[in-house]
Amino acid sequence: MGVNEKSERKKITSEMKKLAKEKDSRFWKDIAERLEKSKDNIAEVNVGKISRYASTGETVIVPGIVLGAGNVDEPINIAALYFTTSARKKIIEAGGKILSYEELMKENSKGTNVKIIG
Repeated sequence: MGVNEKSERKKITSEMKKLAKEKDSRFWKDIAERLEKSKDNIAEVNVGKISRYASTGETVIVPGIVLGAGNVDEPINIAALYFTTSARKKIIEAGGKILSYEELMKENSKGTNVKIIG
């Protein structure tokens, strides 16, 4: 993990903790704590797994990386630290939406009705 990636992760976890405190949201505190783990312990989730556990139009957050193995057959909104190129392509082709953590925090400051996978 490069210096920029590490500082970016630190910045976003700090923003999540701040939002968690402001909005009294255990959701964002939990995601921040998961992202603070070492790089070797960050979740890596395939799009196929997300597709199995998420429904059409649902919003999912992965506290880590989304990989491209498997298929996505329905539109799912997914926020993650990183997406592989193949994962991005499959999500978008299925009509889903790729979200940054910042976008999801802005759209859903409490983290309600968001499924955590990973």
